[in-house]
Amino acid sequence: MLANHIKIAFRSLWRNRAFSVINMLGLVLGFAVFILITEYVAFEWSGNRFHQNFKQLYRVSFLYKDGRSNYYMPPGLGPFAKASTPGIKQYVRVAEGVGSGVITVDDAAGIKTFREDMVSFTDNNFFKVFTFPVLQGSGLLNQPKTVAVSQSVAKKYFGKSNVIGKVLQVNNQFGNTAYTITTVFKDMPQNSDIQANVLLSFSTLESEAGRNGNDWADPAGLGAEFTYLYILANEGVSVKQLENQSTQLLHRLKPDTKTDKVGFQPLANLHLAPGFNYSFQTFGSLLLVVSFLSVAVLIIIIAWVNYINLSTAQALNRAKDVGVRKVLGANRWQLTLQYFTETFVLTLLSLIVALVLVMLVQNVYNNFLEIELSLSILNQGLFWLAAFTLILAGTLLAGGYVAWVLSSFNPLKTIRSKALLTIGGLSLRRSLVVFQFVTSIVFIIATIVLYQQLQFMQNQDLGMKVDQRIVITGPSVINSSQIKNSLAFENQLRQLPYVKKLAASNNIPGQGYNFSTAGITNMNPSVGDDKKSYAMLIVDDQFFSTYDISFLHGSTFTNAVLAQGWGKAKKVILNESAVKQLGYTNTNAVIGQKIKWESDYEIVGVVKDYHHLGLHEQIKPMIFLPAVADGYFTIKTDGSNMPDKVEAIRKLYQKIFPGDPFSYSFLDEAYDRQYKTEYKLGRIFIAAAFTAVFIACLGLLGLAMFTARQRIKEIGIRKILGANLLSLINLISADFLKLVIIALIIASPVAWYIMHSWLQGFAYRITIQWWMFALAGALALFIAFATVSIQAIKAASVNPVKSLRSE
Repeated sequence: MLANHIKIAFRSLWRNRAFSVINMLGLVLGFAVFILITEYVAFEWSGNRFHQNFKQLYRVSFLYKDGRSNYYMPPGLGPFAKASTPGIKQYVRVAEGVGSGVITVDDAAGIKTFREDMVSFTDNNFFKVFTFPVLQGSGLLNQPKTVAVSQSVAKKYFGKSNVIGKVLQVNNQFGNTAYTITTVFKDMPQNSDIQANVLLSFSTLESEAGRNGNDWADPAGLGAEFTYLYILANEGVSVKQLENQSTQLLHRLKPDTKTDKVGFQPLANLHLAPGFNYSFQTFGSLLLVVSFLSVAVLIIIIAWVNYINLSTAQALNRAKDVGVRKVLGANRWQLTLQYFTETFVLTLLSLIVALVLVMLVQNVYNNFLEIELSLSILNQGLFWLAAFTLILAGTLLAGGYVAWVLSSFNPLKTIRSKALLTIGGLSLRRSLVVFQFVTSIVFIIATIVLYQQLQFMQNQDLGMKVDQRIVITGPSVINSSQIKNSLAFENQLRQLPYVKKLAASNNIPGQGYNFSTAGITNMNPSVGDDKKSYAMLIVDDQFFSTYDISFLHGSTFTNAVLAQGWGKAKKVILNESAVKQLGYTNTNAVIGQKIKWESDYEIVGVVKDYHHLGLHEQIKPMIFLPAVADGYFTIKTDGSNMPDKVEAIRKLYQKIFPGDPFSYSFLDEAYDRQYKTEYKLGRIFIAAAFTAVFIACLGLLGLAMFTARQRIKEIGIRKILGANLLSLINLISADFLKLVIIALIIASPVAWYIMHSWLQGFAYRITIQWWMFALAGALALFIAFATVSIQAIKAASVNPVKSLRSE
């Protein structure tokens, strides 16, 4: 019986192959998009869940009264919390990026240097608490000047992974220190939010010599906040109780934090928040994941709608077949099973082709997302089960409805071809067309709004200039001649004819600040002023002119002030937001005034607010500190002969800093990388809009074919009576275009609500305008008209004599 049903199903699909291909193409695209996006969702969900102890692991954060959270902790809090809180089994501190610099190795091949950014300080029990497999060595960092390296770093430095006992010369802000390798670990997976290639022992910083004058980095300190603090709790312990005990400890250790609380963020929620109102900061975006998943579900629903639409459109063609089968004794269950079999065969073929398509485009997809994905990522949790349950449920619903419709006709009416399929007087097929185009138009509007926001961010007046600026990473190898060499490098750069401006700073726009701090007030502070935070940036006297940042009042630092440094000169420059936060109403009057920050600092200048970071957030109050900086050198030049310019700068750099690898970037490209998520989302929506419109048009084409076939005699008669091609096209397309207009009316408020909510995530954003909806509607109408017109022209071109022949 089943074999016979399958044989008949293949015959039926072949007999109606035009509709079968259209149906199958829609399902293939729907399934392929769904599987690809499910891979990404599975990857995001898997973040940090590979750790064996992840259910007992927490990241400690500060929760402030105003609703903000801060995940950077003072390093001394961990040891105090472990000693005074019985429920804490172990703690691990990770100071990411603090140890970045230049690493020198000396092996049989000679001396080699590498610039390494992913360098962290951590505690001895790092590999006991976290599940990062140890490949070689003890997995311990219990001695000062010991280091663990990843497998890829070991091979890059020494050409092999067995490097236990080898020595790395690490040059960073803590000096030039020789570290002995005790551990080689497997490269940290991409779904880990803890990322490092080199792990230095935290105990190295316990001595003053190990800190090289950077006393803020004392592992026992409670001042500077620069470490992530992870807690391994005992099983069964109350997290709420741990939070209360840790909050009380914080208030005892730091009495000025009475309004702050300590929160424990589960490691399972470190990447993705469990809800949109989550108070902790996360590494991933729940909104982005939900958006992607919504796109996947909508695309696959459109594919099923397409199947229902085309299958029910053929109901009248198959009505006689149903009538004859019923007259010959077939019952409804047998007919339903037959049409279910057709649905199953078509779905299975579509799914197989979709899986092949996924494998073909997998590398392109991975390069776009910059993540290594594959079908194997679904081998976790219930993703395979959930995905196939959804596909099976949708197939059963779509196929079941079609089977129910086709098997329900009265034999006499079906043989006379009078079977009609209506719901409430409105054609079901038309309702489904409206649904498809509602979804398609929403995607089109979303894409237009998203790209307008991106254009706005790219073209917005930042209050500074980032184009035609080359940024060179400064030296990391510390020696007695460092300042002298840095000044010599600057002087020789200024002699190059294409260097229009040159600045030195310890951080750059688009990347971040040197640090943020509170405790800064005017000379007559109000209650709570010392809680307000300021972003601090260390710069030289040319920073503002190089970036075209305008002064409102005062002037830049003098050479004498730079030579003294901000610690001795006690001079600062503020931006407008800092002036307002300090309580001053007149920016001109603040010149010569002083602010309190441990000691008194004089304000020598006020600059206009500029977007040091992107447009996602409000401009922060900034305070600029003077120094002979050498973290980054920014060159303002023109856009001609850039490769030659970079090569000349490289030779000069290597001449003056022979132990430092040369590294550079173009500032505008680096600044735009802040909007990477928006670019990805934009491309996903373009792909989704294209796929949704394409599938909808497949359905529209199938319906147009069916309509033209049903009205072929009418078209023939009209041609004989003198109807022209345009009127015949209008005859077939008018009804469909009305459906697209209805879809536009429904889609517009839906799209407005979705994109208005999305735009709220930007401090500076566009206003959604009417023309965006008009453009989306015009595109949808044009595409629909073009699709239907193809079939209408084909039908109108048939010789009337042939179309009027009796069957």
